Amino acid sequence: MTNKVVYKLISNDLKINRTPILLWALTAVTGIVVAYFIPGLVAANIGFSLLASAIIGVGIHMLAHTVLYDNLKGTHIFVMSLPINFKQYTLAKLSVNLLVFYFMWALLSAACIYVTLSRGIFPAGSLPMVLMVLFSILPVYSLMLSISILTQSIGYTIVTVVTLNFATVAYLWKIVYLDSIGSYVWGDHAVWNSTVLGIILIQLLVTIIIPVSTIIIQFKKKDVI
Repeated sequence: MTNKVVYKLISNDLKINRTPILLWALTAVTGIVVAYFIPGLVAANIGFSLLASAIIGVGIHMLAHTVLYDNLKGTHIFVMSLPINFKQYTLAKLSVNLLVFYFMWALLSAACIYVTLSRGIFPAGSLPMVLMVLFSILPVYSLMLSISILTQSIGYTIVTVVTLNFATVAYLWKIVYLDSIGSYVWGDHAVWNSTVLGIILIQLLVTIIIPVSTIIIQFKKKDVI
């Protein structure tokens, strides 16, 4: 019964947001086409910018419309008046956001890696750095989503988005200047040393820990209001 309720809530959110999801997906596809079929670094930058915009756009759109607007309009109060408990509501909101975001992220990642290597835009030595950049997106979004679900506050969510934006840029610059990473970025071969693997592992662990912690905290609450 629980799984059916969660599935229905997820399906409802996907149905309501199907048009913007489709538009963001088309933006991502456009970025892939531009980056792959139009030669040159400028076209690649434009294509990757469209891809990045699509994944950021769909992520923010989904958490805004499925979590923050629910609180703003009081929709969550109506939903909770139905035969649905708080755990089911939390699981549904977390799941639908992660489902859409991870789909777009996977599309972005596959396109970036394939286009970068197949078109020779960057040397093979840049692959570890590219992966670290891509994986850094996951914990950032997980924290944004977590804050929006825990606080249901537009203000806190905006502050989190802005703060993480600056923090991520500083974090990536710090990584690229590490000798064990920066020294190999422009090489002809990808170097998978302990630093690279350690950073990727930490990013993945944080990505998992944040939503799990969110679920634990939410399940301890008595109500959604």
